Amino acid sequence: MVVQSKRHKERAVEVNLAREGIPTYLPLLRQWPRPAVGGEVGPMFPGYVFCQPAPGQLSAVINCSGVVRLVTFGDGPARVGPEVVAYLRSRAGADGIIKIDPELSGREVTITDGPLRGLAAVVERRLSARQRVLVLLNLLHRQTRVELPERWLRLA
Repeated sequence: MVVQSKRHKERAVEVNLAREGIPTYLPLLRQWPRPAVGGEVGPMFPGYVFCQPAPGQLSAVINCSGVVRLVTFGDGPARVGPEVVAYLRSRAGADGIIKIDPELSGREVTITDGPLRGLAAVVERRLSARQRVLVLLNLLHRQTRVELPERWLRLA
């Protein structure tokens, strides 16, 4: 089943349902670039938590602190098959976080912060373990390499 949680309360709902003995799953993603607000790890489906209550536990789900409603399609609750949950879990690392790391080399980005804000650039490569990226900018009719923090970039 899928439950809708209050805004930014997915983890709290997951914990509250687990206290009731209801199995849950909240797929988490490491996002790139890191969002301007919030952490770099967030829910894959913001506002939703997967759960598998036993037949007698439905009222505990509906009345759980942080739950807005049970998601329904037609007359019944939305169900997520165990194969979907198994697939998502298989994509997660040891820390439980699904890492989506797009190949950035050659991708066009927009600089969103700093003195070069608003300019378009092309990613040359990521720099190791420093959360920085080397980009190519067209300045004065030639390509210039500039090193910037990842958080200053957005895919164009």
